[in-house]
Amino acid sequence: MLTRVAAQSLYALCGASFLGAGACVLLLGTGLLPEGLRDLIRSIGEDNSNTLHIMQELGSLLIFAGLISLWFVRHYDQSRAYHWAMTAFWGLFALVHWFDVSGSFEFDVGQFINTIPFGLFVAIGLLRETSAGSERRGNVEPA
Repeated sequence: MLTRVAAQSLYALCGASFLGAGACVLLLGTGLLPEGLRDLIRSIGEDNSNTLHIMQELGSLLIFAGLISLWFVRHYDQSRAYHWAMTAFWGLFALVHWFDVSGSFEFDVGQFINTIPFGLFVAIGLLRETSAGSERRGNVEPA
């Protein structure tokens, strides 16, 4: 039961974060975004229209990922494949930050922070597998 709550909480956190970030970037040119957020997004994109456009395309993917994440909060029993796919995503996301585009390996605080979601998904995934194995053997009551 604790594993289920931890996994659903992780999915809800990811879903809300993805939806929030995606919506903010997509609202950039609408005038609906508060000035502070608008300035932050523009500074991240270095006020380059091509970069900001790519960020908006990523924003649409974040909204999609957020909706899927929130869907699996309510449909936990069907979320095993989703969980391992997200684990692979976060692993690749961390890897991209460990290796600079020039190919050099870097690991400092920023890379560590980008590795945290991967670690959380691995840990909860392993707990899920352990719990599922115990349930199959009859050692634990199903959640």
